[in-house]
Amino acid sequence: MSKTRVFIYGSCVSRDTFEHLDPEQFELVAYVARQSALSAYTRPVELMAPPTLESQFQQRMISGDFASSLRPQIASAAAGTDLVLVDLVDERLGAYLLPDGSVITRSLELIQSGAEQYLPQGAQYLAFGTQQHFEYWQTAISYIGERLRHYMPQADVVLLDIPWAEWSETGEKPPDSFGVSAQDANPVFQSYAQFAAQSLARQVISLDPSEVVSSPTHPWGDAPFHYAENVYLNIVQRLTGTEGRVIWGAGATRTMTADLPVQRDSGGATPTAASSVPVPERATVQDQAAGAAQSTQRAAAPLQRLEGGPNFIIAGTERGGTRWLQMQLNKHPQVQILKEPGSFFNQPKKISDPQEIQNYLSRFSTLNPGQIRGDRTPGYFWQPSDGAFSPSQKHDTAQAIHAMADRSTRVIVSLRNPVARAVAAYWFHYSRGEYDASTSIFQTSTRLGIVDRGFYRRHYEHWADVLGPERITVLLHDDLAQSPDEYLRQALGALGMAADPQYLSSLKLDARVGHVPWIAPLKKQSRINAQEIAALFELYSDDIRFVEDLLGRHLPEWQDRRSLVKRLAASQR
Repeated sequence: MSKTRVFIYGSCVSRDTFEHLDPEQFELVAYVARQSALSAYTRPVELMAPPTLESQFQQRMISGDFASSLRPQIASAAAGTDLVLVDLVDERLGAYLLPDGSVITRSLELIQSGAEQYLPQGAQYLAFGTQQHFEYWQTAISYIGERLRHYMPQADVVLLDIPWAEWSETGEKPPDSFGVSAQDANPVFQSYAQFAAQSLARQVISLDPSEVVSSPTHPWGDAPFHYAENVYLNIVQRLTGTEGRVIWGAGATRTMTADLPVQRDSGGATPTAASSVPVPERATVQDQAAGAAQSTQRAAAPLQRLEGGPNFIIAGTERGGTRWLQMQLNKHPQVQILKEPGSFFNQPKKISDPQEIQNYLSRFSTLNPGQIRGDRTPGYFWQPSDGAFSPSQKHDTAQAIHAMADRSTRVIVSLRNPVARAVAAYWFHYSRGEYDASTSIFQTSTRLGIVDRGFYRRHYEHWADVLGPERITVLLHDDLAQSPDEYLRQALGALGMAADPQYLSSLKLDARVGHVPWIAPLKKQSRINAQEIAALFELYSDDIRFVEDLLGRHLPEWQDRRSLVKRLAASQR
């Protein structure tokens, strides 16, 4: 019988829960600790080097934090993961936002190394539980949820929402963690856990405070998140439906597993003798994932017509308001759109793989029957060419939709001023660590399409030729910004639906969706200057005229180069 392969993103709670699983049935494939969701979401740290630590495990974790390693590890371990365990303990000390937009987790290792005193000038401390930290963190954990669903659609993602213990098994209070007691920490963690449950978990295991006690004899020391063994056995029972193994209490069959490294994890507590057993290093995640990936290669299959797929597709463009449209349409009783981008028709390997096809269709099987089914993937509306800004590897998404989707499937496209869209895309991908601020918008990787996606004439004419113009509805981001209700009426009209007044009145039509707060101050240091904005304007001049002709509308804001330079170029701010 094959083992369940476990990916841990968290710290004490997930790690010690894994210890109590049956090693004959579960194996560890990756362990990412000491990395806040803020650090994992943002670009790698380049303004300073990680401190040097004696422990190999601690060095690997803090180096991973500086490298924002969770993102690539999710991708590399995807083929070999069945279960993802997540806890939020490592968020408790907050994080540092550096001047270039990167983030360092304020971990125990960072504090003990003394590296805090060498942070770059202008670094900002984001304290856990503050409104600023929570708002930034919401964006980050939502992104991690998207990444898990994209790369590991087959894996179960379980959030361990376990409160800090207010009492130990001896009847005494456990020590505070850096001055924070369980009574103070638990109400703060509750908001984070609730949002994390919505954003990334398919299952949440929660215990009541009355069900948890800490243990002074815990192998990693006394702390409010180092529980008595019966707490972990309770978690295992809820997770697997079977009894866990006793590893350090009465009746233990073995002391500590060699699957996890020795470390200090409490607010300065020293491990007990049970944790002093030498622990061998595990193979790297990359080594394990490489073998798993090789074993899952599949031969390409011919395209097949889908049954039970989408009735309509919101195809793009990136940074064009599609997420807002999805959120509003999903509140309509007759419409249901996949919560996360399908990212199917633009993936050559997926559209010819029977298992990937089944995975895609299964996402629609959970929607209510009789509803209009939608797929929002803003990366669809893009037809690469042989131009300088197009990627070398090309795929025809429109042809895939034509071949596989029902011939009545409608396509909605939301277009934004191509110059403003390119600048917004530049900062969006910058916030994800795709490049540093010294990279010109014209030097960004062609695979991102930051410039190429704005050539609307090429994209539309190809899509209209393949699918027929009658199946494509073009909306404008301008209408969303100026009159959200009218924009929504147009989208409903494309689906053959009238705008029900009761439905419209139930909505809060705020157009700010997907806003990344910390990007605003960084834009003031932008390398996108007036000359580059002017160059973009010239590149897109034909596309701007094309959209005006297509819609029969004059778009003065799209044609106003001086206003665009003043609004978008750093030197004019």
